[in-house]
Amino acid sequence: MTTFNSTAQEKRYNFDFFELTYTEAIQYITDSCGVNFIYSDDNIPMVKRITYDKNATLKEVLDFMFDGRFLGYRIDNNEVIISVKRIPLDSKEGRRLPKYTVSGIIREKSTNETIIGATVYFSDLDIGTVTNIGGFFSISVPLGDYNIKIKSLGFKSTDTLVHINQDYQLNLKLDMHETKLKEVLVLSSNSEIFEGVLELSNITKVTPELTKELPMFLGEGDVIKSLQLMPGFKSANEGSSELSVRGGGTDQNLFLIDNVPIYNATHSLGFYSIFNTNSLKSVKTYKSGIPAKYGGRGSSVIDVHLREGNNQHFNVSGGIGTISANVTLEGPIQKEKSSFIISGRRPYTDLFQLNSSDGLNSILFYDLSAKLKFQLDPKNTITTSGYFSRDKLAFEDVSSSEWGNNTANVTWTSLLSPKLYSNLGLWYTHYNVSNIINSVPETSYKTSYTIDDVGLKYTLEHYITPFVTIKGGVESMFHLYNSGDITPYDEKSIVTPTEAQDIRSLESAVYFDAEWNIADKVKLGIGGRFSRFDNFKNSREIIENAVPYTPNNTNSSVSVLSDTIYNKGLQIENSHHNFDPRLSISIGLSSNQSLRIAYDRMSQYTQELNISTLPSNAGVWIPSDKTIAPLINNQFSIGYLNKINEGMFDISLDAYYKDSQNILELKPNGQLLTVDNFLNDVTTGIGRSYGFETLFRKRKGIVTGSVAYTWSYSLMQVDDINNNNWYPTNQDQRHVFNILASFEITKQIQFSAVWNYASGRPFTSPIGKHHKDGYVIPIYGDRNAARLPSTHHLDISLTFYRKMHEQKRNESSFNFSIYNVYARKNTYSYIFRSNAINPEQLETVKVYLFSILPSFSYNFKF
Repeated sequence: MTTFNSTAQEKRYNFDFFELTYTEAIQYITDSCGVNFIYSDDNIPMVKRITYDKNATLKEVLDFMFDGRFLGYRIDNNEVIISVKRIPLDSKEGRRLPKYTVSGIIREKSTNETIIGATVYFSDLDIGTVTNIGGFFSISVPLGDYNIKIKSLGFKSTDTLVHINQDYQLNLKLDMHETKLKEVLVLSSNSEIFEGVLELSNITKVTPELTKELPMFLGEGDVIKSLQLMPGFKSANEGSSELSVRGGGTDQNLFLIDNVPIYNATHSLGFYSIFNTNSLKSVKTYKSGIPAKYGGRGSSVIDVHLREGNNQHFNVSGGIGTISANVTLEGPIQKEKSSFIISGRRPYTDLFQLNSSDGLNSILFYDLSAKLKFQLDPKNTITTSGYFSRDKLAFEDVSSSEWGNNTANVTWTSLLSPKLYSNLGLWYTHYNVSNIINSVPETSYKTSYTIDDVGLKYTLEHYITPFVTIKGGVESMFHLYNSGDITPYDEKSIVTPTEAQDIRSLESAVYFDAEWNIADKVKLGIGGRFSRFDNFKNSREIIENAVPYTPNNTNSSVSVLSDTIYNKGLQIENSHHNFDPRLSISIGLSSNQSLRIAYDRMSQYTQELNISTLPSNAGVWIPSDKTIAPLINNQFSIGYLNKINEGMFDISLDAYYKDSQNILELKPNGQLLTVDNFLNDVTTGIGRSYGFETLFRKRKGIVTGSVAYTWSYSLMQVDDINNNNWYPTNQDQRHVFNILASFEITKQIQFSAVWNYASGRPFTSPIGKHHKDGYVIPIYGDRNAARLPSTHHLDISLTFYRKMHEQKRNESSFNFSIYNVYARKNTYSYIFRSNAINPEQLETVKVYLFSILPSFSYNFKF
């Protein structure tokens, strides 16, 4: 054995090696000098290659390889012990080190689209960050050589080595996985420690492409129904894609398409959402720890971004399902500089309605989205997008409804500096509904209303240090509500035409979010949103002599018109303003466990009321005014996550409590037909929701899946309803249980199954009856005092994948699904009516929507 004393260490050797990895260089020195190295593979750079061609001592070559900043060494006899000499960046010494900014944009290699939420991780420093909605990241690090790992769901991770001695720009492109991911389809993050990043928000991410492996409803994959498999997200009704989040109403969810708010996110009575998976880039949902840049709704945020299009080459993709077909076209306008994407979806159910040439007895919908992107220069990008949808639901000689969304958006993103990112957006959204009630010609009528919004939003993101990021901005939107036009429908109709007035308001906000890593594995988020809602005087102001409401006066919703005055211009009549603080702290208990505590206050200035005599998609949005205060939700939540077996499994536990003020509710006997006269029909109350959520997942392997359970209460108390006692809301569903299993039979065949159980929803049932003109009329008891039966069903699917060309990305898939395999007739609602044979007898009719329902879909891409 050779002992390396000080004299032996001065011996010179002829070192001559070129582009060797650290492992290869260590072996070279071992053979040349007769020393043994002791080290951990985790501490050795995997990417860096070194070259050395000198006559030098052992110490000189070791000093060259291990400079002592992050890797050091010591010689003990003939052993070289390599050790990590990391200076913690949050220590006093680490904070004094000069920092340089590493920034850039992460893109998808095949299409050049930016990637949202990619993780950029400095393994030598154990710090990281994630890309924003423009694929941009920025982080400051000291002088040195670093191995950087870039990772994103659905892409191959990549490592790169950089030498930082000045501000550095790092733009990278990631390859898509050539094989399907062995990951669960819906990912939820609860302050998860992931590659050096602590998450402050409770975020659920849906992977749009992989929803096509789930059991489909009538051949349509749906990201919202995929989201409903996660705890805290409930379906509003059996088979519905409407969402209730943690006890909130379906109107308390902020749906955004490319930052533009949407008032109705469902097709066909809620059976489908309006989101065509082929057009989607990302779907992120927040239910706690909500950033202050989001406002205007009380419970959750569903932030959807459309794909930007392939600026490398043209692609065509699409699919054919049981009742509809879709197609997507995309390609470059100018290669590398600009791109377009157009995506559309339409059913063909109307083609088979041979007995309805006039279009009655039909369900019809379509949606169309388009997006253009222009890269002006490396620092400035302009995108413009639009979304259009239309629905029609008609029942011959009874009723029909039409509704739709139109949006337009122009966004300018700019890199003002390596640490400063800006986003300026101008947008427009239009929502309209028309309903025809034609069961009796003499009383037939048509109602219609519209909402038009124009908004402007500017956001700045400043990445100050590796530990502090500040985001802030301003936004303003002008609302125009035209709600309640009534016109006679049949020529025999005696209904008096009524023209509703326009209600105008301005909603503005200024907001900020600060993220601060206050210690190793402790991250604090502080945010605030100050908002103001101004009502303008109506152009036509009605002065009424209203009859006060009393429980015993069934005619109290009738008003006597006294006078009408006309106002010119925009005159502020009243204003509401609120400050919504947001606070979240995330603590890494260990490398596998984390804890998150959050407080959210959310203000909502417009609420939706559903009218029982019209389809559920025809609710009326009513803004706050001098008599109706805005909805205020205060939520406290705590969450725990434990990753097991190197991320193979994880389990999360969440608990929350939410109190609500000024929930809008329809009064007993209220008849909300026009907004001109709604003050006598609505009232407000208070609410509270609380619950516990748990999720267990297996995330990797041939068999993946999840088990989700939610236990929750949602209650409210309104004066003059149920004798002022607390009662369950329509969203009160005590137990929801979801099991998802996905089995990779082969690389080309995937089997999935979902079993859902939900306890019964509340409804108002009759407690008696009285007779009038030979008919029986039900007398209803306390609101929501009864429960529908529990529902459960099993859905399965089998997906076959095929690569149509080995040299190209031409792919196809076929999905066969069965909804409700064991044909359970789940109760949707009850109808109480007079018996057809004996009109004086009250009968209860059970309504169910689906029994066993097979479907298929074929998807292609070339």
